[in-house]
Amino acid sequence: MNLRYFRWCAGAMVAATLTSAGIAQAPAARAVLSQGSKVTGLSGADAPAYHLKANYTLYDIRSGKETESGTLEVWSSGAGVWHRQYTEKKNTAGEWSTSPTAQVATKGARLPLNALNMEVAQPLLDPLHLAAHYPADLELTGQAGTFSGEVLNCVTVTYPETAAHGMNPDLLFPRYCFDAKSGVLRYTTTSKVMTEYSEFKTVGGRQVATKVQIKPYNRLGTDLEITTLEPLAAGSDAELKPTGKTVAFPLAHEPGDPPLVPVHVAECEYPIEARNNQVFGVVSVPVVIEKDGKVKGNGPAMGPGPLAQAAEDCVTNYRFQPYMVNGQPVEVSDTIEYNFDGKPYQGLNGTITIASQAPATK
Repeated sequence: MNLRYFRWCAGAMVAATLTSAGIAQAPAARAVLSQGSKVTGLSGADAPAYHLKANYTLYDIRSGKETESGTLEVWSSGAGVWHRQYTEKKNTAGEWSTSPTAQVATKGARLPLNALNMEVAQPLLDPLHLAAHYPADLELTGQAGTFSGEVLNCVTVTYPETAAHGMNPDLLFPRYCFDAKSGVLRYTTTSKVMTEYSEFKTVGGRQVATKVQIKPYNRLGTDLEITTLEPLAAGSDAELKPTGKTVAFPLAHEPGDPPLVPVHVAECEYPIEARNNQVFGVVSVPVVIEKDGKVKGNGPAMGPGPLAQAAEDCVTNYRFQPYMVNGQPVEVSDTIEYNFDGKPYQGLNGTITIASQAPATK
């Protein structure tokens, strides 16, 4: 099936199946989101120290065939100090955070660490990372009811298109659905993707889904399963210290951090092949912004085949102001989303999106 003609709306599917129990007012929706943030995942200032092992399998949603599989193991002290180790059939690579602003990775690593962190680590450890795009003055709507026999409280942005200021609201404002009793996150949905969290385990007062499935267009794209989750054992200091040959790893730019400020962005050329075949879609380009503000690639671009290379070639010519930490420029990683939608070019916060940050209020 050509997925350009396949339209499946995960958010609408949940909403249509949700048995209405009344629409909550914005303050109630905000309270649901706040409670869910307190108990969901393993991120945040109050996150516990933990040790985790998980299996992951990535699929081609068109063919249903497995594209990659491996394991992720994490040791975290809960204070911005952690070690992630990815192991696949032919390659392995480690990444260490020795402080909130200093990270290193295995020198010469052949695994795409940035992409794996987005596809594997983030859904497991920080499933509510986009909640940083929901400032206190953003109007939210709550909906309570049942879905697949479960009682849920769902939270959406009331006017997502307006709040997104021309950006694709899917990239900023997913629908979050929480278990009405425990408050833990159960589903995240956008117009194209549904992520389901199930079989929870408690660590340090946090509820962590040991099974996570990500389904673009209602087809399995990512299958994650935590096999070990426990408090970090005493004497685990050695696991948190870098070993072997390492290189500095760019600081990951997170939602809520000071914004990245572009100096030069431009329209990307639409490939003739894609134009002739009416191929549209968003391309995600992992990048590193170097200390002088230049942009370089940080792993393969993800998106429709004929568009991915065009976006990568274009985006790596962009330029930003140097990103400063404690008065010093540092390398920082993020993902630039370029939307080939066939519409006139709208620049930053329109055609171009920086994945970690919401648009400035206009």
